[in-house]
Amino acid sequence: MSEKKLPPSIRIVEVGPRDGLQSILQRIETADKIKYIDLLSSAELPEIEVTSFVSPKWVPQLGDGAEVFAGIRKRRMTVYTALVPNTKGLEAAIDAGFRSVAVFVAASETFSKKNTNCTIAESIARLEQMQPIWKAEDLRVRGYLSTCWHCPYEGKIDPEQVLPVIDQLFRLGIDEISLGDTIGKAQPDEVAALLQRLPKEWAITDFALHFHDTFGYALSNVEAGLQHGIRVYDTSAGGIGGCPYAPGASGNLSTEALISWCDDHDVATNMKLDQVRAAGAFIRSLLVL
Repeated sequence: MSEKKLPPSIRIVEVGPRDGLQSILQRIETADKIKYIDLLSSAELPEIEVTSFVSPKWVPQLGDGAEVFAGIRKRRMTVYTALVPNTKGLEAAIDAGFRSVAVFVAASETFSKKNTNCTIAESIARLEQMQPIWKAEDLRVRGYLSTCWHCPYEGKIDPEQVLPVIDQLFRLGIDEISLGDTIGKAQPDEVAALLQRLPKEWAITDFALHFHDTFGYALSNVEAGLQHGIRVYDTSAGGIGGCPYAPGASGNLSTEALISWCDDHDVATNMKLDQVRAAGAFIRSLLVL
């Protein structure tokens, strides 16, 4: 795989303020979240996932999403996205002023039930209810697909489980699908086995990858993704976070690590690494780790 040429540039989607903080039990003040996002914006990141409009009952850390979005200094060239679980969350994100939202489903039935309390089919039905709203509002919609390679409950996931869910998401008009290695267990050959199936059905440019570095495979998996044409990657400044419904899934791939790796491999990111490091250092300084 190493003989394949890497692309000249990639786009990074910064998920620290949402995916990074959602599993942190320690309360982070609204003003500190605003400062964290402002530091990320100053690094000229092309997209930042700001918050989630999930019920505060389930994710209390993000209950101030509208207030955070209202308080940040918005950079014109940065896309600001909110995760929305259902129609109520979507409407709240629209009311708060978001023009980009993210939705989520899983490739594993067990994970879907643990994470969203519904089957995969029921989660798709929820999106079908939301679709007329996001179309009427002309929103950009990103889709997260969890457990694409391994599930904490079902083990290894066959690509044949993943492809039908991808198809349903694109049929709903999702603009970009982020394929998630939810517990960080995927290795490059497994990543490649799924990715090589995608161009047969869809444009590879409509996909992103979301790796956790639980077992140290994340950067190797990025290289596998790059060699199969994926040019969008989700990362978290400071490497914070993980999925609260996936035991052992701590540690998103850090934004700093990916930018540094790209610099070493002549892959442009067009971001200010020092500012990203400052953002990561700031948020980690607040955490009792």
